[in-house]
Amino acid sequence: MESHDGLSAIAEVRAALADRLTPPWWYHPSFGLLLACCVLAVGLGGAPVRIGGVVLLLAGCAAIAAAYRRLTGFWVSGFHAGPAGRWIGATGLLTILSNVAAFGVGSFTDLRWPVWCLAVVAFAAVISLGRRFDVALRAQLRAGA
Repeated sequence: MESHDGLSAIAEVRAALADRLTPPWWYHPSFGLLLACCVLAVGLGGAPVRIGGVVLLLAGCAAIAAAYRRLTGFWVSGFHAGPAGRWIGATGLLTILSNVAAFGVGSFTDLRWPVWCLAVVAFAAVISLGRRFDVALRAQLRAGA
């Protein structure tokens, strides 16, 4: 009977941990805003602005992750999150593709509106993908996966 109690205790701890992994309302929109700014900088700016946009994205992501770590008391890397990590992979792919597309449009055309569209799409997609990651990760923790 003790092993059953132990398993129940582990399940309760996993559920409590999953509940603590709920990010604040600003978490995903902040990442989205950072990516959108980077896309705009890469697509519309010269070399110094592009570099600044990438630096802003990296520094901003580190600051947001540190704030999340302070709020929850721990951090789960998306790269070590098991099946939920596929959403992080999709976010990484989105980041690369949106910046490459913005660079291409900004460098090889005189059009600016497509870069703004890419920024808006990147903003919305990061929010959606991030929330999907959170839901998948919490489900994994509750299931013991």
